[in-house]
Amino acid sequence: MAKVRVPRTPRKAFDRSRRPSSLLLGQIEHLEWAVLPASQRKPDQLPARKVTSEAQAAERVAQLTKMLHESHAAEAARAAAPGTARAAGPPGPVILPPLPKAVARRKRRPAERTRKSTRSARSRRSRR
Repeated sequence: MAKVRVPRTPRKAFDRSRRPSSLLLGQIEHLEWAVLPASQRKPDQLPARKVTSEAQAAERVAQLTKMLHESHAAEAARAAAPGTARAAGPPGPVILPPLPKAVARRKRRPAERTRKSTRSARSRRSRR
């Protein structure tokens, strides 16, 4: 089987202080919606504050994903127990955790020279 080379992720792909994209904000909103039970799923009950940086968004996604996995594991355990599947009743209200602390924005430095690739132009010409 042939090896598939996957390029390294560029350093500029994640910037802790950069504003999150609308895609990332939408994913967080959907996770917040999914964590809440059906009785609490109303638009006015979602947090009004939004994440302000990519680092804060990453922490929020981790929080919500952990809550989602825990709630599904508890529901599966309750369903697996014989005779007690619905005797316990619906779970209590779910309270979303507070947003993680925001990361302070970095001051932008003047544009720096980028490093050239490891191969120089001369070595590329000699291989032709």
